[in-house]
Amino acid sequence: MNAHRTHDTPDIVIAATLWLMHRYQQTGCGKLARMIEQHLAWMQDRAASPRLAEACQRLSYEWRAVAAADIRPVLH
Repeated sequence: MNAHRTHDTPDIVIAATLWLMHRYQQTGCGKLARMIEQHLAWMQDRAASPRLAEACQRLSYEWRAVAAADIRPVLH
């Protein structure tokens, strides 16, 4: 019998955000920057701690600026 396996949504969003950042680094696509900003905002709203929420808020703000200006951030 196959039991339906539920996914841990925050982990999926974190993984997706990291993948989007990787793809953005390769392509510089503004749509990806906007998606990254949206994912970070989602994580901020559901953060388990105030520190995580604050970090997501700051990063979301930075990526919003990147998406609006269509510039490539320096990713290390």
